[in-house]
Amino acid sequence: MTTPEPDPTTTPSVETVRVAGTPDRSEIPAPTSAPIIFAFGTTLVFAGLVTNPFVSIVGAVCVCKGVLGWWFDVLPRESMERIPVEQQDIIDTGPEPREVAKHLDPATPGRLVLPVEIPRVRSGVLGGLAGGVAMAAVAIVWGAINFSVWMPINLLAAMVLSSFNEAEASSLMQFNLAAFFVALGIHASVSILVGVVLAMIMPMAIGFPRIFSIIVAPLTWSLVTYTAMGVIDPLLEQWVDWWWFIGSQVAFGAVAGFFIARSERIETIQFLTPAERLGLEQTRAQGEGGES
Repeated sequence: MTTPEPDPTTTPSVETVRVAGTPDRSEIPAPTSAPIIFAFGTTLVFAGLVTNPFVSIVGAVCVCKGVLGWWFDVLPRESMERIPVEQQDIIDTGPEPREVAKHLDPATPGRLVLPVEIPRVRSGVLGGLAGGVAMAAVAIVWGAINFSVWMPINLLAAMVLSSFNEAEASSLMQFNLAAFFVALGIHASVSILVGVVLAMIMPMAIGFPRIFSIIVAPLTWSLVTYTAMGVIDPLLEQWVDWWWFIGSQVAFGAVAGFFIARSERIETIQFLTPAERLGLEQTRAQGEGGES
């Protein structure tokens, strides 16, 4: 025998009543960027071992900054931040149906966990492709002004096609079908990867997401590429114009950031259990409801 569903017209509605009281102040740990600076510096230290000693030097400076910042945020006294909290007397008359606490940290009730909303993965893919088109346009303009429109394509394909490493400048200015498709694949895959990463990071740049995508991210990517290009693509390092290269990175960040910022957002689910994320709780509830 199947259990009948309750009639919503006869079931009394239960709600929670909150009575506002006098304002009060509370303290929470102050935010700090020291851990991420330390992690970024550690990454650069080891990246410099296979690229350029300058990268390790920059990483060591970031590590020192992160260690000192982390130290003084805790000792001799932990840094705290005072925030106003409205004191409320809660009269709990029972759970409300379909009431779910969203974006609240269980360890600090009432404190929002940011980012509250993030773009979908497809937003990063589309933004990366759009930014890749803008970046390619800047590179082709550079080639058309200085050499040939096929020059930047062949230089990018030289990352995979070793035959270009010993080619003369005249051959690099000619159309090559294999080089075209190789460069297209490299550029599209890297653009999608960077677009997805940019979509994940932009919501964390609270207050200045556009500035991050147009200035901070392109300059960081240009610095990493500058130190690693000699290993990844030595031929491109010989011919690259760094001002045009940075301009192409800025064009990518501006266009990709525009698409990502205007895309659909979804709510974060970091406080759901693994079972809830996989839908197991819902499946179990449906199974129990169907039992006789």
